[in-house]
Amino acid sequence: MKNHDLVAFYQSRDNAERARKELLDAGFDHDDVKAYFNDGGDSGGGFWDGLKNAFGMTDDEDKALYAEAARRGASAVAVSLDDDEGPTGQRAIQVLQRYQPIDLDSQSQQWRAQGWTGATTQQRATATNTAATARTQQQHTQARAQNLTQGQEAIPVVEEELRVGKRRVAAGGVRVHSRVTEKPVQEQVQLREERVNVERRPVNRPVSDADRAFQERAIEATETREEAVVQKNARVVEEVRVNKEADQRTETVRDTVRRADVDVEKIPSQGATTGGAAYADEFTTQIASDQRYRGRDWDSVEPEFRQNFERRYPGTRWDQFKDAVRRNWDRAKSKV
Repeated sequence: MKNHDLVAFYQSRDNAERARKELLDAGFDHDDVKAYFNDGGDSGGGFWDGLKNAFGMTDDEDKALYAEAARRGASAVAVSLDDDEGPTGQRAIQVLQRYQPIDLDSQSQQWRAQGWTGATTQQRATATNTAATARTQQQHTQARAQNLTQGQEAIPVVEEELRVGKRRVAAGGVRVHSRVTEKPVQEQVQLREERVNVERRPVNRPVSDADRAFQERAIEATETREEAVVQKNARVVEEVRVNKEADQRTETVRDTVRRADVDVEKIPSQGATTGGAAYADEFTTQIASDQRYRGRDWDSVEPEFRQNFERRYPGTRWDQFKDAVRRNWDRAKSKV
């Protein structure tokens, strides 16, 4: 026999469709995969009824939470599994997680901040924080009952340990690059220039042998001049050196670590009627002075009373003391 063991809510209808399709493609039977789509116009009642019929759930807290998710337009995908399908269940959870399911615990806190006054949400130990696993809770309950039957049960004392390491991160630096610029310069230099002058003078003297009369002659004179010659020589006039210096510093890292302690409380015998009455009297005295319950009727406070009572007196059953607590509560209210 199969029951709907997993359900996941999605804000996007498309994500719910994709999750359902992948489950079917992964080999899950068509009858075991149900999708509940919501267009946002449903107040949550009909949507919850569909889930409840498939899941068989009647928990008021889950009903309020699921109904609020439906009212806000969420869609859901439910998967039915056999009790012995452990690997199959893990595969289904992986598929449901892949399409961004809603974390109802976190969302319920945001909804309350926006004014929602639904039932108080308790922390759920689930594999996905989005899939309600009734089978897992049943297994935990059976394991705990078995341990108690065998006379032993272990509660771990967990303590966190602070370990401080270090890592290298970039902290800025210096970039050095060279560039070429030009600037005008000038120098003065003395340059020599020659010129040939030809001068004619009138003379009146007899011809001599030195005159070489009537012989053809040629005289050649060359002019020279100096011009500036530019030569550039590169010289190193400065160096820029880059190096690093390192120093050590001590930094104190402050943080908090948690420790889960276990308190042991002796529980007296509950078989006697007087003991039960003492529990009811003590509990009623405590809640009668609590301003949170002032002016409220029994139906509205009874779920909270039950949680507080079973937490205060572990191992007790609320049904055994409910009538006595209610009588004391009614008497306390009549005196106000």
